[in-house]
Amino acid sequence: MAHQVIQTENLPEQCSAWLADECELHVCPAGSLRFNELLPTVEGLVIRTYTEVTRELIESAPKLKVVGRAGVGIDNIDIEACRDHGVRVVHTPEANSASVVEFVLSRMLASLRKVTFVEGETTQSEWNLLRENSMNDKQFSEMTLGIIGFGRIGSRLGKLASALGFQVIFHDIRPIADSGDCVQCTQEEVLARSDAISIHVDGRLENKHLCNAQFFKALTPDCLFINTARGFVVDAHALANHLRHNESSNAILDVHETEPIHTEYPLLNLPNVELFPHIACKTQTATIHMGWVVKDVVAVLNNQPPQFEVMLQE
Repeated sequence: MAHQVIQTENLPEQCSAWLADECELHVCPAGSLRFNELLPTVEGLVIRTYTEVTRELIESAPKLKVVGRAGVGIDNIDIEACRDHGVRVVHTPEANSASVVEFVLSRMLASLRKVTFVEGETTQSEWNLLRENSMNDKQFSEMTLGIIGFGRIGSRLGKLASALGFQVIFHDIRPIADSGDCVQCTQEEVLARSDAISIHVDGRLENKHLCNAQFFKALTPDCLFINTARGFVVDAHALANHLRHNESSNAILDVHETEPIHTEYPLLNLPNVELFPHIACKTQTATIHMGWVVKDVVAVLNNQPPQFEVMLQE
């Protein structure tokens, strides 16, 4: 009998088609009537960002063997409950690293290198003013990029930024032996010295509101703050207060504690913040790589070793 698998969110067509050839696939959103009907018989569950795998869900699926997360973070999966019920978890930790780094670099460089555009015919004096307004105080080789979290994405960003001439300093809870030209520092040093800060920490509970009022108070007054890691890492009220009181500072956020964002979101409509709808991973290549988590799901169901499994430690 074919393995029963539910897919709750969209995957690239080729990934879903491959999975459908390997098992009996049901595509339905979590919480739907069809989903609830199938849950007692399902052996595999494939999710993305917005499906919450709770203890209650796991206990309603007595035959569940594996959860496949098409993406890096596993914050939306109750890992302890999976461990307690013998449910294995697979994901795609390397799938979107390049895409996220490209997003951070492109937005960071555009923000740090101010330019003005020619929008029509100009007089000589207007032309001269446009050129004058495009004057930048520093070149990249005179700037310091600080990175909080030096894993797959943080280290890749550091390597590329260093090649562009930035001095790169970083903080990580682990000692990093091979960091190239990037220098490991305390978090306090990173915050005090950086022209731009990029956050790349994981989803552990201890990182909730890591970027709080005390964190922002330690930044230089004109520091560019970037978060593409986890929305809950940032205390949005503290960041909004910081941006209001430091008009020369800027922020770029792609992830938010509540998605989609709502009208009460304190960062909405601030002139010195750019808000994006969780798109740093949005390239076709990254999306397809994340979709191939289905191969590890099928591997577990067929008692074969998966490529990327989350270790559910006691």
